[in-house]
Amino acid sequence: MKCIKISHLVAALALLTGWASAWAHTPPTHAVEQELRAHQVTEHVYVAHGPQTFPSATTGGFMNNPGFVLTNNGVVIVDPGSSVQIGRKLLKTIQTVTAEPVIAVFNTHVHGDHWLGNQAIREAYPRVRIYAHQRMIEHVENGVGQEWVALFEGLTEGATKGTRVTSPNVGLTGDETLQIGGLMFRVHHTGRAHSDNDIMVELSRDNALFAGDIITNQRVQSARPADSDIFGQIEAVKFALSLGRRWIIPGHGLTGGREIAEQQLKFLQDLRNSVQKHFAQGLTDYEMTALVKQDMKPYQHWYNFDELGRVISHVYLNVEARDFED
Repeated sequence: MKCIKISHLVAALALLTGWASAWAHTPPTHAVEQELRAHQVTEHVYVAHGPQTFPSATTGGFMNNPGFVLTNNGVVIVDPGSSVQIGRKLLKTIQTVTAEPVIAVFNTHVHGDHWLGNQAIREAYPRVRIYAHQRMIEHVENGVGQEWVALFEGLTEGATKGTRVTSPNVGLTGDETLQIGGLMFRVHHTGRAHSDNDIMVELSRDNALFAGDIITNQRVQSARPADSDIFGQIEAVKFALSLGRRWIIPGHGLTGGREIAEQQLKFLQDLRNSVQKHFAQGLTDYEMTALVKQDMKPYQHWYNFDELGRVISHVYLNVEARDFED
């Protein structure tokens, strides 16, 4: 299996930030200088929302939404962040809520901003089980994890120095139901979407869904065509909506309800439809960029809209591949 090149990861990370105003608070923009703030979503679910800014020395690379769930036996973490430093901050934040130990971790996909904090959790709890899709584990073991470590250390001017690859140790395929600490966690994988190894974690007791980067809140986001597929992501968002959960914790942006998934779905469908329309007219991705941007003007207030041209190129390749298959 080929490793993802760092140049490609830089391009992917350029699209990994976004924001919305679903809740009446402003996330920290100086994560290195401030503690992570946990916001209670439900009886058992807490989220520390990451800032919208691009990884830098100021943010220490913090940009995702680490979440944690209080169970009868301890804490379950979902996506502990982009470095050992962020992971340690998350543990301190958890300790302000409960003195119970961490008993499990879920990683939603291989992009390093979501899981490099594993190191801090494993240091504090050496026997902790870290769950992820089996393909994520394969990617990490084939060198992708080390590339993310190097990438974040460069982007943050050394603020993440000391972070080491700590791979998940329990592989999943999707459709698992795990009982952890008296709560039922359902794991979903719908195929290649934002990546080829996305999982969503459903907590029915609290009517909540950790969506990873399948769903983000009002932000333009994508990854390499080799990783992502807009057709698959549309189907994944539809599946998430079919679960009917009250609370959706997105990979980036503020937590909210069903409306987050609905607006993500509409954005993806509108983008796909626009690219397909201009592709059918024989235009290349470069030739259609201005036209697609005009079609997508209703989303111009979304974070990272200026990077839409790069996303159009990715979607164009998805559309071209689908046309070839047909």
